[in-house]
Amino acid sequence: MNRIARNIAAIAARGPAIRFASAAPARASACLWSHGVRLVAAQPGPALVRALSTTMAARANSSGDSDLSHTLTEEIEYETNQAAEEGEPEFIQAFMDKTGFKIKTKPGDQGVVMTKQFGNESITVMFDLSQILNAEDPVADISVYRENEAGEAVKEAEQNSDDAPEDFPIYFTVSISKPGAPTLFLEVEAEEGDIGVEHMRFLPSEEVATVNTSENQWARSRAYCGPVFGQLSDDLKENIDVFLSERSIDTALTLFMQDYIEYKEQREYLNWLKNFKALVEA
Repeated sequence: MNRIARNIAAIAARGPAIRFASAAPARASACLWSHGVRLVAAQPGPALVRALSTTMAARANSSGDSDLSHTLTEEIEYETNQAAEEGEPEFIQAFMDKTGFKIKTKPGDQGVVMTKQFGNESITVMFDLSQILNAEDPVADISVYRENEAGEAVKEAEQNSDDAPEDFPIYFTVSISKPGAPTLFLEVEAEEGDIGVEHMRFLPSEEVATVNTSENQWARSRAYCGPVFGQLSDDLKENIDVFLSERSIDTALTLFMQDYIEYKEQREYLNWLKNFKALVEA
């Protein structure tokens, strides 16, 4: 990914291929700024008609497009070869066989849904690829020196890139439903294998917990968030831990999610490259 970033940066350094003319004077006011784009709300007045330049279409497919397409092709080839060498990871099927979870996702969608049955209960775990953004940036190799009394530089500390943590925090939700009972909806944070329950809400149905409509999102936000988990009695906390562990809401689940996020992110990156190439070459 570093290679494509460098090449795109080199192309960008040549300057923009398209330059926008300054707005025509008079009759233009009420300027707004949105993400660095100047939006002008035109006031009533005579329409300004400007002839289109026929050279713009000819310049649309510039040498920059050709360079970008070439770089994208190289990156696609590299990622495809890497995926072929690695093959389909065994950890996914192994986890599903052990826990009974089924995974639902589709290309282009960063959301992941895991479902399982536990007796007459329906359990749903939901998370998405954006969690990988919580990962810390790689740590560069750093050597820290100090000057001793003789004026000599002495190494005081060293930090290697290999020391950077591989884990990253994951925020996910768990819903547990059974017929004739309210649905338990948990908002959970996991980091380095530890699970922290942020909220434990009860909702009227499984649909309200798992289907992301505006109405359901509103209903979830309005439901009582539950007590602070850490302030519960030790016996109650321990029994809730057992309750969740029996349903495979445990450390093994969070470690699997980290691995699966990294796996799916690589697949989505390859699809992203292909879509970018298709746009450039269309």
